[in-house]
Amino acid sequence: MDIRDYRALTNQLAEDLGWLEEHSRRRGLNDAVLQVSAPEHAIQASELRLAAALVRNVLGPHPEQAPTPLHIAVVGGAGTGKSTVANLLSGAPAAETNPQAGFTRHPIVYTSSNDRLTWTGHLGFLGPLRRVPPETPASLDEDVYQVRRVPPDPTSYDLLKDFVVWDSPDMTTWAAQGLTGPAGTIQAPGYLTRLLEVAALADVIVYVASDERYNDEVPTQFLRVLLQANKPVICVLAKMREADAPALIQHFKVEVVKGLPPGVVDVLAIPHLTPEQLADPARQANRYRIPLLNQLAVAGHSPAAARKRNVIGALRFLFNAQERLLAVARHDVEALAAWRTMVQTGQVEFDQRYRREYLTSEKYRGFDDALIRLLQLLELPGLGKILSGTLWVLRTPYRLLKGLIGKAMRRPEAPSLPELPILEDALGGWLDGLRKEAARRSRTHPLWTHIAQGFSSGGLGELAKERFQQGFRGFQMALADETDRTARAIYEQLEKNPAMLNTLRGGKFALDAAAIAGTIVSGGIGLHDLILVPLVASLTHQLVELLGKGYVDSQREQTRQKQQSLMGHYISAPLAGWLGQWPATGGSAFERLQLALRRIPQALEQIRKAVETKGP
Repeated sequence: MDIRDYRALTNQLAEDLGWLEEHSRRRGLNDAVLQVSAPEHAIQASELRLAAALVRNVLGPHPEQAPTPLHIAVVGGAGTGKSTVANLLSGAPAAETNPQAGFTRHPIVYTSSNDRLTWTGHLGFLGPLRRVPPETPASLDEDVYQVRRVPPDPTSYDLLKDFVVWDSPDMTTWAAQGLTGPAGTIQAPGYLTRLLEVAALADVIVYVASDERYNDEVPTQFLRVLLQANKPVICVLAKMREADAPALIQHFKVEVVKGLPPGVVDVLAIPHLTPEQLADPARQANRYRIPLLNQLAVAGHSPAAARKRNVIGALRFLFNAQERLLAVARHDVEALAAWRTMVQTGQVEFDQRYRREYLTSEKYRGFDDALIRLLQLLELPGLGKILSGTLWVLRTPYRLLKGLIGKAMRRPEAPSLPELPILEDALGGWLDGLRKEAARRSRTHPLWTHIAQGFSSGGLGELAKERFQQGFRGFQMALADETDRTARAIYEQLEKNPAMLNTLRGGKFALDAAAIAGTIVSGGIGLHDLILVPLVASLTHQLVELLGKGYVDSQREQTRQKQQSLMGHYISAPLAGWLGQWPATGGSAFERLQLALRRIPQALEQIRKAVETKGP
């Protein structure tokens, strides 16, 4: 894959994951407004933030990134001594240690004074964090980061030759606090954005816990997520008495590490340090510093392999967590599916009402005329008209009697309702049902609120009626041609097939002749023939009429079915499709949601193939 295509793909994936995170936080706020308890939104949003940060900081720069420097992120809960550990790693008191918990409020990276800082320049580096001058105080509570250069290590353990060390804000809380960002976006709470950006960037995590708070719930949850992201973790227990260190390490391994995913490299202890050790960690605190540096040296023994491991680990996390990450949209997808089911149910009722109230009473008078033309065609032409005329005279009593009985039995026909008012009434019932159901469910999910607002103030009903009118015009044009063409085809097909027409004519005449001859032969010639012959001629004609009427009625029913199909094709199906898609159109959040759900799996698969192609 071309590097520009790869970069565009990772940018798109990070953007989609970031949008899902914001969507999750917005859902959490909506649930709070609706008094629905949904704490899982905050954790899901944080995992999405981590996923987007992994794409930006690990996968994005992968094709062009140098093996060094490797990134060490020092993370932990409030007041655990992270800045002290950062100083031990860098070999200088560069980090501002402060007894106030949470003093470091944005990421600070410590790097060698000889570092050219080329690694900060890749697109998307640390996402929304902007760089500030090194003299900025660590307590600045903004989405920033800073670079502080450290003089060369006076000992032989110069970690910053191949590493940089990040001192991070506290692991505080998962909970969304509803911070509104630019253009109405929902930002992550507190230090969360800054912490997760650095944790995603890291090739190695140093997790710091104090003797008093080594099993706090939130930092342990963060640690679990970082291990799930396949980050190698070195745990450091700090601020205990030296004599208590072995027991505390053992207890931490049993109570905390045992219940975590694999990936904890080791658990080390750094007891309370003296002011002298804090002031000169490279020389005075080697007893605690060297074991930590040894573990990091093993982790970064081959920088290229460590960097590749970080890339593969990030990909594995994204694939393994894909279902969980996309589950943030599960309720939205379910709500959208419920809306579309409701629209389809309304469409079925609309179609049935049209058939019930209009089609079943539609007579299609053109088919009655077609039956008359068909029967006329079956009469003999030319000299045969004399024979046909004779038979017509013989059937005169039958015709008169049939006419009298028909008038006596005929009931007045109920006037047919016009087609358009019936369809408009059916549409009104369809839309009213949708409007009422959306209003009833509006407190259960934002999608229903969106639809209810569309009906009340967004002109959704009026737009639907406009689309109905457009479809109805196309339906009328198609129907007029279809009905007329089908009725004419009943007799025109015979007119275009003389052989078939003459065969039917001959068959009809043969039936009449055989019936009359049979009557005369069986009963002999007598006065009774004056009654029997017209009766038989009438019966044979009635049989032909019934056969012709059956054929015409079958064509009439096919036209009724065709009209139903045309109505669905031009009116109800397009309208149902438009209504079903309406919540996910017009730039709505649900349109963006569907786009993200469709693109994320595809982008992950393409990135996986690109990484595998590049090789180790």
